[in-house]
Amino acid sequence: MLAEALEDVGRVNMFFQVELHTGSESLGEGWEPVTVLDGADGKRVAEEVRRVRARLGALSGGGVQDVEWRVGASLFHQGLASRLLSPVLAVALCHGVRLRSTELLFDPGRSGPLTLRTAQKRAEPISAVPAEVAEWLDETVVESVLTGVETALAGVGRISPGLLRGNTAAALAGAARALGVARPEQHAEAEEVVRLMLERPSLSGTGHYTGTDRSGQAVFRRTTCCLYYRLPDGGLCGDCALRH
Repeated sequence: MLAEALEDVGRVNMFFQVELHTGSESLGEGWEPVTVLDGADGKRVAEEVRRVRARLGALSGGGVQDVEWRVGASLFHQGLASRLLSPVLAVALCHGVRLRSTELLFDPGRSGPLTLRTAQKRAEPISAVPAEVAEWLDETVVESVLTGVETALAGVGRISPGLLRGNTAAALAGAARALGVARPEQHAEAEEVVRLMLERPSLSGTGHYTGTDRSGQAVFRRTTCCLYYRLPDGGLCGDCALRH
């Protein structure tokens, strides 16, 4: 059931894709649990931020030095939040399955966007009621992984905790929107999960829905900026607080 659920939600887009590790022994050369990123010394997140800065700098013909550290840190964090929240949200709402983020693995040696694999073997049930899904997202993604990553980033360089929390809210809203577009039957429940998460202490004050667009999808506006505009050729994201 877990394999079928992951295969199904992986069709939404790349942020929802998680590979299922089927081996009985080794997790695979190079693969590590995402929980290593919340190390107190910050060495692992620092290396991942460097990779992101190098990749972003190369897109404009430059290098690491052309992307500010805090910009790279913010975009690394938001990308991680999107990759963790998207599949956990989707398998819970679409299949009633708990996907544990603490059992997700990544391969730092791979180039390009973050690829995830899970060591989880069985599909654990969860009610698809938005309140329970919101509680699960808070527990397994925000509290178990992202809070530690935020602390590690703050230990490496100067970056606002509020900005990072805003990244998490924006990532969740983006995941809910993508899921609602791909699976219209989950549209209302996905947006309700976002609303409930924004009321929880971990994301309180990070953003809100301002109405709906022409397609009927809720429009999210965050209260902080991810700093994407500070990249060479960057601009303002659709949910940016700097938009008036």
